[in-house]
Formats: sequence, structure tokens, C-alpha cells
Amino acid sequence: MANPKYSIIPAGAVTDRSLEPRDLQVLCLLGRHTDDYGWCRRSQVKMAAELGCGRATVQRALERLVDAGWMQMKRRDLGEGDDASRQPSASYAYRVLLDQDEPGGGCPPAGTPDAPPDSPDSAPLGVPIDEHPGAHPERAPGAHTYAGTKNDPLERPLLERERERAREEKAEHEAVARFLAAFETRWPTAAVDDRQRTAYAAAALAASQREAALAGIAGFLAEQKRLQRKHVPAGWKYLEERRWELLPAARPEAQVLAAHPPGSEAARAILQLHEVAQLGDFARRVYRSPDGGVNWRGELTPRLLAMANAPPAAQWVALDHQQAAAWDRYLADHVTVATRRRIAEGAKAPWPWPPRKDGTVYADGDGGAAANESEPLVQEESR
Repeated sequence: MANPKYSIIPAGAVTDRSLEPRDLQVLCLLGRHTDDYGWCRRSQVKMAAELGCGRATVQRALERLVDAGWMQMKRRDLGEGDDASRQPSASYAYRVLLDQDEPGGGCPPAGTPDAPPDSPDSAPLGVPIDEHPGAHPERAPGAHTYAGTKNDPLERPLLERERERAREEKAEHEAVARFLAAFETRWPTAAVDDRQRTAYAAAALAASQREAALAGIAGFLAEQKRLQRKHVPAGWKYLEERRWELLPAARPEAQVLAAHPPGSEAARAILQLHEVAQLGDFARRVYRSPDGGVNWRGELTPRLLAMANAPPAAQWVALDHQQAAAWDRYLADHVTVATRRRIAEGAKAPWPWPPRKDGTVYADGDGGAAANESEPLVQEESR
């Protein structure tokens, strides 16, 4: 049969926990190619090709099946009375032990695939048929006592890890579903948001982050109202950008909001800082007070206040790669806007190098030594 639809195997083998998964697979493959008496003469090479494994793997599975008593092996190139010891290079016929015995016993000779066995007294390798539970339907499946090899039970560590991973994935999926149900009841734009994108954003968060996201909704909406924002962002955007982490209450280092008068050193420094970060419009819109001053929560360090003495934008210099990296680290320590773009080569800044920790800046008279001196200080600060 070119494409058999069925595989005939003994029912007891299905519940034999001494068999490995590959053993049962090989037994099923033999059951696809047996004759009416259970004999199969398929080569191990062909069986290995069908199962997508090595020949040695098939050979070990066959030996375990024989030792377990679920099949017999007989050398096809030996006559009666010859040594029937197993050899890897020999040609074998395999008999799946079914509930129906053949009239004479033995193995069909080569060249006559459907012929009755030719040797009633042959001694195939394995357990005699009348001692095997698979050949006797009156014996309950699983009653076979197996002590032939040291195979572990079918519950293998790999399968157990796969089951544990499946349980964890199911629990995670349920936790995300519960979070989405709670989130959508609290977020104002949930009815018009992209629910699939919201689900993706929620699945990317850890459990602690999802809890913080729910707890931060009220504070975020209050901050939106305080800033007089007309539109609430989509829920997936709130989750993807982790907006709750930008709230003042979520930043331990955040200080009390302080108002700096128009034209003060602090106000000029803060606005110039955001000009370098290419966030000038954002700073003027968010930090400007009604009287033209600046409201700021950050610490006013000498490095930050040095920006108050920055020259006009027309006199700013273009940065090379190393200088741009130094400025980017400087801005990362002072600008908390999550959407800030990275300072790249060619960007403009008041000086080639950012201010030092003591507030001093690079000057033309310092030459290359001052530039080299500034960079390690910035790196030390970033650490």
C-alpha cells in the first residue's frame, strides 16, 4: 500500500509508560506496513527517512520495543539453527504482536511479502507470544510488567517544562485580559481606541507595570486637565510610552514646583536647555507661566545654570560625533521628556562641549586640551 490510512498496533502499547515517545512512533510506523499476520520487512533506513530522524534512533527504538515485548525481530538471512544475535548491518523482519497468531509462526522469506511464514519452529528475538499481554485482549492494557531497560516514564522533564510554560502563558493571557477590562472602564477614549494595539501594548508590560498603569490613570488625567490639554491621548499610547512614569509622583527625585521670574537666570537656562534638545516649543508651552516666567521642578545645578549664559542661536556651533554624544548625555541628565530626540552629529549647540560640573564651559582660548578635559567629566557625571 503506497499511502496506508491506518496503523495496526497492539492496544496495550498505548498505555505502556515504559515506552518513549519515539518508540510508540516507530511501532505505529511498523503498523502501517504489516501483513495480515503482523510482519513487516521495511528497512531501518526507510523508516528513519519517514520519521525524520537518524537510523540509530530507529534501531534503538526497535530494540526497546522488542525488549518490552511489543514486537519481534528475526534475521532474514539466517536459517533455522543459526546464530540469531542482533547485528546492526543485518536484514530483519519485524512482527508487531497482534491479537491474532499466524498459522505456523516464523518470518516470511524475502521476495514473498504476503506468503505464510516458512519456519514454524523459528525462534525470533523477543518475548514469546503467549507470554505477552498485547497478544491477549482479555488482559487489561497496562498490565504488562516491564523491566527490560532503564527507560524513564513518559512524563519527561521536557514535557513537564512545556506543560508548565503552557500554564504560565495561559495565566499571563488571563491577567492581560483582566487588565484590559479594568483599563477600558477607566480610560476616556477606550470606546474609539484601537483595541488590538491596546492589547499589544498591555501584553508588553510586566505585571507590576500594569498595576502602576492603572494606578496612574487618575493622576495622568488630572495632569492633563491642569495643563489645559484639550485631547486625551489614546489608551495604547499611554501604555506604549508609559506616561504614568512621567508623573511627578512617579519620580522620587522630583521636587516641588518652583516658579522662576521672567528673564531670571534659571528661566533663561531652562529655556536654552530645551532649545538645545530641540524642544523649545514644548518648553514654552509647558513650562511658561502666565506672567512669562518658567515653572520648573528639577534641581538647579551649576551645570544647568551655565546654560543661561549661552550665546544667541546664530552663534551656535555644529557638533562632531563625539561632541554630540557628550551633549546627548548632558541632556539626558536634565531633560525628562520621553520623546526627546537623540542629539546627532551636525546638530547645533552653544559650545562644542557641554558645561562642566562646576558650571564652567569650553572657551576658544582653552584649545584642544580643554575639550579633552571636558569629555571625561561628562562621562563621569553620566555614570
